Amino acid sequence: MHSDSSPELMMRFQDGLPVRLIATPRSSFKTCRTDEDLARVVERNVESFDYFPVVDAAEDAKETIVGLINLVPFMHGETPQGMVRDRMRRLSEDSLIGADASILAFVMGADQHRCRLVVSGSEISGLVSLSDLQRLPVRAALFAMITHAEITMASAIRREFNGSDAWIERLSLGRQSKIEEEKKKSAIEDTFVDSLLFTQFADKTTIIRKSPLFNESKTAFEADMQVVQKLRDQLAHANDYASTRATAEHVCRTVRSITHWVDWLSSWPAAAAPSEGE
Repeated sequence: MHSDSSPELMMRFQDGLPVRLIATPRSSFKTCRTDEDLARVVERNVESFDYFPVVDAAEDAKETIVGLINLVPFMHGETPQGMVRDRMRRLSEDSLIGADASILAFVMGADQHRCRLVVSGSEISGLVSLSDLQRLPVRAALFAMITHAEITMASAIRREFNGSDAWIERLSLGRQSKIEEEKKKSAIEDTFVDSLLFTQFADKTTIIRKSPLFNESKTAFEADMQVVQKLRDQLAHANDYASTRATAEHVCRTVRSITHWVDWLSSWPAAAAPSEGE
């Protein structure tokens, strides 16, 4: 677990989870035309899709996608008026994402760009939206990211303490006792490897927060890590971590928070760490 190469491993793993794995294929698109009456489009959205791709009014052999129409407001009581072209969002760079982009690249900004058309080669091949955060490949990507965050915390602790176990003094007596029990049991069974392996996610958070090297907001760090731990538990034990727009948006914010702290901890310096409680 002394994984100095964990960032590279993380990148390779995430590259193996491209956004195309969660995309709705173009053959399954429900579309509308620029010159179509908006009320009729809303009426035939019986599946309650958040977005429809918009195609050019010209009825040629191959429909050309020219934008997206957000149908969410009309599911919440807004009266549809006018034509699709009056409310559509025309294609822009923010509307597109590469088929080989990582799932996390989409999740990172999915609360700000809730629907993107997936580009493969020179063609639009699919569509991803905020509601796709509930899909299984997203769960795998998120769990891996949280595991990477925990590995990064462990690596930062090892650097600060230069491999010693003095970090244990930053934990409560109860947690110290529990870890010592686990170490003794592991030694008896000849499976002992590293004392940090017996710490929990919350333990690592506490050790980092109590460091004299910590120069960020301790309150923000602890609050963010509690949210991350809760998400990890939901990923492991529940299927509804992103079942609503609000919870899906929360996941996006959490991913950005994890990215911030992982980047910060990756440059955590080594130092002769004192063994004080604060």
